[in-house]
Amino acid sequence: MDRLTADADDPAVAFAQSFRMTGRLHRRHPELRRILLHYGLELAQSDRGPAPRAFHDIRAAVDAGRFEVEDLDLALAVTAGAALALDALLHAQPDRDDATSADLVVRGLLRQFGIPADEAERICSLDLPDLEVTDTLAR
Repeated sequence: MDRLTADADDPAVAFAQSFRMTGRLHRRHPELRRILLHYGLELAQSDRGPAPRAFHDIRAAVDAGRFEVEDLDLALAVTAGAALALDALLHAQPDRDDATSADLVVRGLLRQFGIPADEAERICSLDLPDLEVTDTLAR
């Protein structure tokens, strides 16, 4: 994700892109989904996996004045909870569109972190890096 979001000048965009791509990986990589469903709560507190990346993005957005967050650890917990709940829902509803669902969830997170609705919509409509690259990196 670091490489895929390196061109994002706005840390709010980097956060959203990472979440949106992660949401799309659940269908593309069932083995990742199984790991997250089984170890998700542990990974949310780990210094490995997606949690440190999300924490970095949240902190960068707060430092840049893009997010209004009082407690970084709580913001990470909310983000991890949203990602894990999305994963469980996608698993339970195989016909649910993963891309639309991930975008809706991250739009809500952006709004919760102080981004106005119209801007959250704009951020979530930006093109993502090529998901074929994420397929290669996930292997």
